[in-house]
Amino acid sequence: MAPTVINKVLIANRGEIACRVIQTCRRMGIATVAVYSDSDENAPFVKLADEAYHIGASVAAESYLNGDKLIAVAHRSGADALHPGYGFLSENADFAQKVKEAGINFIGPTPESIRAIGDKIAAKLFITANAPTIPLIPGYNGQDQSVARLEQEAKRIEFPVLLKASAGGGGRGMRAVYDASKLREEIEAAKGEALRSFGSDNLLIEKYFESIRHVEIQVFGDKYGNVYHINERDCSVQRRHQKVIEETPSPAVDSALRKAMTGAAVELCRKLGYEGAGTAEFILDEKTKKFYFLELNTRLQVEHPVTEAISGLDLVELQILVAQGANLKQLGILDNIQFKGHAIECRVCAEDPDNDFGPRTGLIRKWSPATGIPGARFDTGIEDGSEISVFYDSMIAKVIVHAPTRAEAVRRMAAVLGRTVILGVTTNQKFLISIMNNPRFQSGTFDTNFIQLEKERLFPPRSIQQVQSSVIAAMLLEWTTNQNQRVNLRNIQPNWRNIKWRVPVKKYTVNGQEEVQVAYEYQGNPQDESRAFRCGVTKVEEGAPAAETKKTELPLAVTLYDARFGEQTPGPRGIQGCSGLLRCSIDGSQRYFYVAEQVQDINQKTYFVHDFVQGYPVELQKVDRLTSASAQSEDDRVTPYTSSMPCRILKVLAPTGTIVKKNDPLLSIESMKTEVKVLSRHEGVVTMRVEENQLVDARVLLCQVDEVKK
Repeated sequence: MAPTVINKVLIANRGEIACRVIQTCRRMGIATVAVYSDSDENAPFVKLADEAYHIGASVAAESYLNGDKLIAVAHRSGADALHPGYGFLSENADFAQKVKEAGINFIGPTPESIRAIGDKIAAKLFITANAPTIPLIPGYNGQDQSVARLEQEAKRIEFPVLLKASAGGGGRGMRAVYDASKLREEIEAAKGEALRSFGSDNLLIEKYFESIRHVEIQVFGDKYGNVYHINERDCSVQRRHQKVIEETPSPAVDSALRKAMTGAAVELCRKLGYEGAGTAEFILDEKTKKFYFLELNTRLQVEHPVTEAISGLDLVELQILVAQGANLKQLGILDNIQFKGHAIECRVCAEDPDNDFGPRTGLIRKWSPATGIPGARFDTGIEDGSEISVFYDSMIAKVIVHAPTRAEAVRRMAAVLGRTVILGVTTNQKFLISIMNNPRFQSGTFDTNFIQLEKERLFPPRSIQQVQSSVIAAMLLEWTTNQNQRVNLRNIQPNWRNIKWRVPVKKYTVNGQEEVQVAYEYQGNPQDESRAFRCGVTKVEEGAPAAETKKTELPLAVTLYDARFGEQTPGPRGIQGCSGLLRCSIDGSQRYFYVAEQVQDINQKTYFVHDFVQGYPVELQKVDRLTSASAQSEDDRVTPYTSSMPCRILKVLAPTGTIVKKNDPLLSIESMKTEVKVLSRHEGVVTMRVEENQLVDARVLLCQVDEVKK
């Protein structure tokens, strides 16, 4: 077979995977073409490519999911190959077929392989017919997709059962059901989510194993029938059936089990005549050492870097070589791989773990990866100023660490996460560090229920001591900014009073939850530029007297050394706040912080503080001291039920007139590919302002909950 030389690759994707493919192409001397939507116009991957073309609106259906536009750009740019990345159209057999018919080299499996194995129902039928020795999970994958038939089959299999979207993955369209009373509701929800995400509402039902490991095998095939494996990855730490942490090798897999699992994966791919990168996913019962086939992902996986770390391979390069017609057996690089050490990957996502992992949007004020630590790698598509929008997945970066042993890799990952600065949007950074420091995770004895079982350790109550230093750092930023903006009486001591009767107090809301206050007294001298303070940080209890009306304790001695914040500057999105590195001493402990200020209005500011000792950021929203009690009450009635980002109303759970209690669900919305339930903040009667299937913009009032008049 004559080789097909690839000279220019169009990447039919965005974000970090587009950057990743571009880097390998550049090393191989291959030109690259990026495509971008409205919101990605200035994204790093667009600037990194040799050329880039606009393909439509930010909504994926009008841009990254529009196959005809992608093929048209490939022809216009002269690209002779297309790399689909992962997600979007990467596992769409019809798209792969169109690319092939257009005379463009599709860097991935053949359309026939994707059709045969990419759909979960089709995969089970193929295995039953062609590879019956591969164990399958008991379940239903029939053509009759009526709700009544699905209910009947679920009851036959016995609870708990798992509903899964046949046409996709990533945890979408997936529901665990424990009893018959919730079955119909969950089937309808799963069908709706599957249809929105993958264009098909077909479901399969499987027996749900409550204590299992999720282990997958990396496979590679070529056009000559050669198939290889590149060992396993453990992806058992999950939330909402979506992977959070991946590692290789798996702590649960010994050499005998590895041989059996990799053998099953290779057998399946040989039967398929599989080409390119693929991942055979299995569930593993660690006690019995029995494993069952889940699915074969016909693309490069998000977690491929951990395999690259221990093998020394570049999987994107291998994909391109196979697409060019390379014979893997003749290359010889997969015959005797010397696997070295242990690798872990953490997915850093724009989400709030303290609020059921709800998605978050915002502007990245500071991105500073800890690149100086040996064995650390960062795959990302963000930079300072990047906007995390509502239109795409919440993952903003992957942090990968490679070390000689698992224990060292875990320890090093905690250090890398703690020294990486991500400010401007709420992320799961603190949560990931908690996992690295968790004894159960460190021991390697965990399963897919890990987060639920370790909830108390992973989500401990926040103490005032944990936020004390960050609150002081925010106060110092605000104090320094005010000093730099002073025009008159610059030589007079700040906060000077002729008759001193109280000290200044600033209040902040911590991560949108509890309120704290910092009282401080400046004790320095402007003439010799010394900046010493006495401070006290306390939690604001509801109904407690304000600090200025009672005696205030200032137990902490604080000295500000270095503060390089720049200046507030006007921009297209309003005033851009200050940000920079701060060095100070708090109660005798000298430490660094990175602080960023976000200005919403003259009295509305948010401070993002990364404490390098604790290793994670704290978000502090300044409390406007001029807001009246009645206005705050109105905010509590309206603000919690205002959309923070554009979303779709999936289901109204509490129609107008419903009397609800605190934490009762009001409605279900979908944003950033994630379904979220809006809960009541207090008891009251509901007034619903939206309808099911309605698309709403940010800052729209969805509903209200008013007190019941007695």
